[in-house]
Amino acid sequence: MVIKNWIIYITVMIGLAVFTILYIKQSGFIVFVMAAVVPPVYSVILYALSKRSVKVTFFQDMQSVEKGSRFEIPVCIENNGAISRDSTVLLFFTVCDGLGAHSRSMKKKIYLGSAREEILLSFVPEHCGFYEVRLEGIKLYQGFSLLRSTVRAEARTSFLVMPEYREFPIRIEMDGEEREGESDCYSAVKAGNDPSELFDIRYYRPGDRLNCINWKLSAKKQEMVVQDYGFSIACDTAVFLDLANEKDPDKIEKAIEILYFTAMQLVMAKRLFYVIWNDAREQKLRRRGVREEEDLSHVLIEVMRSGMTNGSEPIEDLYSAQFEGEYLFACIFIYSGRKQLEDEIVRDRLRTNSIEFVQVQKGDVF
Repeated sequence: MVIKNWIIYITVMIGLAVFTILYIKQSGFIVFVMAAVVPPVYSVILYALSKRSVKVTFFQDMQSVEKGSRFEIPVCIENNGAISRDSTVLLFFTVCDGLGAHSRSMKKKIYLGSAREEILLSFVPEHCGFYEVRLEGIKLYQGFSLLRSTVRAEARTSFLVMPEYREFPIRIEMDGEEREGESDCYSAVKAGNDPSELFDIRYYRPGDRLNCINWKLSAKKQEMVVQDYGFSIACDTAVFLDLANEKDPDKIEKAIEILYFTAMQLVMAKRLFYVIWNDAREQKLRRRGVREEEDLSHVLIEVMRSGMTNGSEPIEDLYSAQFEGEYLFACIFIYSGRKQLEDEIVRDRLRTNSIEFVQVQKGDVF
């Protein structure tokens, strides 16, 4: 539109210049001067006034959507000044996802015929991940203006595409024993030695320690009553996710699906465990405890937002340095993007006796 206006303007100016030279009329000269001054001044005024006249907002907060299904985000364009009425607006968007920070650009054109207009941004997500939609800029094209207004914008919204749950041929060895350790989770079937948690109150049995007797309650019941303390469950099982330098979105998504499947198996077995990955955005190792399905959902969101493919240092070295002195009973190590992996070195860095390596490959081959 701007180029078209300039072509019309230059053509008119050439015509007026020829007319003025050939006929040497004072009126022609006045018209020529007005034509040379008025359109540029008019364009500058429009440019200055329209800079803050358009506001763009997203209607929704973050929500979850299904992979492969069409999803639409409503966008509202508000015209806060009459100067921008009947203008054409070009909106520039960037769409980023959490699987290796892949991004693409979108643009939408709309005619501002009223004070408020709405458009829909349509998506069909091909991969799981945390998607962020950002409005990068706005360009306004006013009729008969020789300039266009470019406005920087910061509007953004997001949506989450959860990984598909499907089974994989992965062996997950789990014993039924609950081991005592420091955590905020306590056994529902076993008493322990943690006085901060009460497991049960029962009558005295021969062999019970005297310091476990609740003397106040015993006096009330006129019979010896013992209180059992809680058994703090050790969190000594971990699922590692190492996708450093992996750029294939299909393999990244498959790794997330394997993590989802593996973690769900541990949740259904009522095991307390860690999910550990490298958060490249925060430049540190993340470790999150999981016991219930709700915990796992929060962890998956964190993982998919973390840019976990941008790390360079091996995750086992980061773990060894950050959690020195801690011991893991069992590990599942999901990895891709690494050319070499020394099993014994990884086992030594993670300080574990039992480890299952899962290398992510294309197709259903492990």
